[in-house]
Amino acid sequence: MQLRVKDVQAPQFTYLYNLLPYCENDTNYCVFTNANFPGPNRGVSIIDEQPTPGEDRSSSPALKTISSLLSFPLPSVIPKARQDSPPYEVRDIPGKGKGLIATRKIPRGKVFMVDYASLIIDIQLPNKVKRDQGRRLLKEAIERLPSADLILNLARSSPDLQNVPVWEDVVKTNSFSIEIGGRGYMALFPKIARINHACKPSALTNFNSTDLSNKVTAFHDILPGDEITISYTPFALPTLTRRALLLQTWGFTCICPLCTLPPSQLALSDTRRKKILSLGEEVVQILSKSTDKNMMRKAAKMYEEVVQAIKEEGLMPHMGEHYEILGGLLVGAGEVKRGNEMIRLAREERRKWEEGRGVGGE
Repeated sequence: MQLRVKDVQAPQFTYLYNLLPYCENDTNYCVFTNANFPGPNRGVSIIDEQPTPGEDRSSSPALKTISSLLSFPLPSVIPKARQDSPPYEVRDIPGKGKGLIATRKIPRGKVFMVDYASLIIDIQLPNKVKRDQGRRLLKEAIERLPSADLILNLARSSPDLQNVPVWEDVVKTNSFSIEIGGRGYMALFPKIARINHACKPSALTNFNSTDLSNKVTAFHDILPGDEITISYTPFALPTLTRRALLLQTWGFTCICPLCTLPPSQLALSDTRRKKILSLGEEVVQILSKSTDKNMMRKAAKMYEEVVQAIKEEGLMPHMGEHYEILGGLLVGAGEVKRGNEMIRLAREERRKWEEGRGVGGE
């Protein structure tokens, strides 16, 4: 193990990164760290393949994005945080470790947290390096950060805590898949990592690959004392699929209110979710074959069932997009009055949702 400084295009990173890249022997992977992004006492480390001689940063979308952001004064890139206290606090949650509890009402549609990735890791890393190499890269990436303790104190999930290094376990337990420039990465957002999972969450996240921010928005009104939750899995997955994914990826069995419903109610939920997926696919297939009125009428009827199932399951923070799709199908089927009414409802849904928008509480 050593630092292969001579192989790294050091001059282009000297200004943008506080430390020379740390690289592992016999791999093309390095750790690139800036201790000041997005602000003091945070920092970001990227584990990615280094540009080969003659290449520029564009060979790594993550490095290119960070470099673009750091090429400008940070205050012009990162919005200034509000001075008021956030509307939540970290507390112990029975059966879950730590989590976030609302300390005041958070209105539906309100952006109440903005977090930035502290670790960004090429999703192919485990397939391209030996385990010991990967562990050393992770250790270096975390220990270089001013916020190292913030990361290392996050939850762990390995059943073998004695033999799995803390940095490996923490990253596996608290990271999410993201995409930057069409390429897959794992990212760890320290604040968001404190938010527990629920299959019918009270909040949702929205990652922006242009500035590496992740905004958390209230799915519905969150009242003081409520736990703030997000969904770690894609919406509309049935119970067994969700449970398997959560256990395999994050190492826990879900005990959220949806998953602990009586079997008969859980079966109804699964039926609705399967209907959403299957009918949605059928509508796409119908429209790919023909758009005459009869086919549009058939597609509209199916999509009405999709919309009703989504509403019953509470899978969307607002129905604007789905009302608009249904409205377009109805207009195409010749039901212009009903279609225009759905389009009007779509606009009204979006207007109400946007009323609460804005960054607050950070």
